[in-house]
Amino acid sequence: MASTSKKVKSNEEFPTDWDVDVYRADHESEEHWQMRRHFMELHKDKFPEERLVCLAAVFTNMEFMGCRYPSETMRLVAELSKEVVKDYRKSRETRLKRTFVAASEAAEARVKARSGGQQGQQHLNSRNNSHNKKSGMHKTSDLFEGLPFGKFVLFLNGGRNCLRVSAQKYNMEYEEKESDGPNNNKKLSIFLNGKFVTSACEENIKATKAQAFVNALAVLQKNCYSIKPNPLRDTIKINKSNNQVVCGVVKQKADNAEDKKLDASNKGYKMMKLMGWTGGGLGSKTQGREEPVGYLLKNNRAGLGNEGGKLDRNYFRQILKNYVESEDIRELQFEPTFTKEERAMLHEIAGRFNLKSTSNGKDEERRLVISKKTISNEQILTEILLKNNPNYIDKYSVQVPESKARFYPEHTEILELDM
Repeated sequence: MASTSKKVKSNEEFPTDWDVDVYRADHESEEHWQMRRHFMELHKDKFPEERLVCLAAVFTNMEFMGCRYPSETMRLVAELSKEVVKDYRKSRETRLKRTFVAASEAAEARVKARSGGQQGQQHLNSRNNSHNKKSGMHKTSDLFEGLPFGKFVLFLNGGRNCLRVSAQKYNMEYEEKESDGPNNNKKLSIFLNGKFVTSACEENIKATKAQAFVNALAVLQKNCYSIKPNPLRDTIKINKSNNQVVCGVVKQKADNAEDKKLDASNKGYKMMKLMGWTGGGLGSKTQGREEPVGYLLKNNRAGLGNEGGKLDRNYFRQILKNYVESEDIRELQFEPTFTKEERAMLHEIAGRFNLKSTSNGKDEERRLVISKKTISNEQILTEILLKNNPNYIDKYSVQVPESKARFYPEHTEILELDM
């Protein structure tokens, strides 16, 4: 392009001479890549690089996987993609062997379905199912293609024990072998499923083990995906007052709760903004609102609260049923205002819904925490990297291996292990 920068309405300038081709994925088909490439080339002068790459990902995710995003984002992508789809079909009409669903058509169908249009949802499902059968695409398995340690994912939690625990999740053998090193020092080599990872040799065995761990962490983070739970996590705090249940959301670290909303310094916030989030609803049922807890206390007859009623088994069962049926992945923390009998009842109901429940604290500080069963690493990667799910982005941070950095540039920041 003749110009290297472009002014936009906000008088912001950004470079436009960056290379689109660096974002092609190894597993991407020619047709798939050409559509995404055309999208980025067409709108290079309208958006900064990082924003445009994300919009292009939204476009292809809508096109090929049927993903959903905030309505405003879907409408924007639908408008931006019209010429892309039109030009591509025209140039390929004699050789095109399968029919693509235009992002504009997909967006319209999803908006209709979201508004209760059963016909639009059926049409969308039919088109998506037809495409999936023809394309045979399996995005999740593609994430691990070409990685030296296969599907091993490093979960950065638990200090130095994280390597061994991460290996156990995949039934992989984690082994540390001692041998004689120079100057009568001990050498330690680390293996993962029999494959050499790294080694170290220091003045004493304690220092050797410490250095070997540091080396192994660096090697695995360079060649594998890393996942780290965000230190400040959204927790739904549930209190009881005057026979009423009151819910609120706090950003919580360990046992210390503080009222702190997601702000611009948070990586999850930045990702959600790039994908079109503006502080409003998240999820197909808008249950992920900025203060998103009202759905828990709703039933078929009453709204919030329990006026004129009592907090019985049916009432608690309805709360957990609403939680199970939602897309919410945050923990529910029932405060000490609930009685021992009520906590026992909630614990029993949680078990029936296949939820995890744990108690902590003593006597008057006793709390009950209920959460959904452990989410697999593969699901976390899929939801964040392929679907850009803001609920997961808020809860987890992901670092991609170096070989995948050009495909997911927003996830290349090195994650540090908390010791």
